[in-house]
Amino acid sequence: RHQLSGVLAHELSHHLGFHTVALTLSHWLSIPIVILARIGFFLRNVARAATDAFVSNSRALTIIGRAISRTLWALSWVFLAAIVAVDAISNLVGHRSEYDADQRAVELGYGPPLAAALRVVMRHGGGTRPVGWRARLAASHPPARTRVARIEAVLRQRRRSRRR
Repeated sequence: RHQLSGVLAHELSHHLGFHTVALTLSHWLSIPIVILARIGFFLRNVARAATDAFVSNSRALTIIGRAISRTLWALSWVFLAAIVAVDAISNLVGHRSEYDADQRAVELGYGPPLAAALRVVMRHGGGTRPVGWRARLAASHPPARTRVARIEAVLRQRRRSRRR
C-alpha cells in the first residue's frame, strides 16, 4: 500500500504535467507515417509483380518497372527510418517526463514510497541501464537505479534545507 501510493502519485504527476496528452498526440501523429510506409511496401510489391508479369518482353519497361519498385522500396525505408527516429526522440523526451513525474511525486510528499517501489523493480532486475546504444534508444523509461538516486538526492536536499 505504501509503495502503491508512490506509484499512483507518479502516474498522476504524468497527467498533471500533460505528459499523457503529449504522448497520445505523438502516437497519433506517427500513424500517417506508418500507413505511408506500409502502402509504400505494398506498392513496391505490386510494381515488382507487374514488372515481372507484364513487361518481361521489353527491356526498357522492365528497367522502368524495377526503378519504380526500387524507388517505392527506398521511400518506404525512409518512412520507417522516420518512425525509428521519432520513437528514439519520444523515448528521450519520455525519460525527461519520467524524471519530472518523479520530481512532482516527491514534491507531493510521495518520494519515499516511490523510491521503495522502484527498489522492488530493481530487485526484480529492472534497475539496470540497458546495454548498448540501441537498447538505450529503445528504452521508454530511465533505469530505476538512476531514478532512485535522483529521488534520494532530492529528499536529502530537502532534509538539509529544513535543518537550516
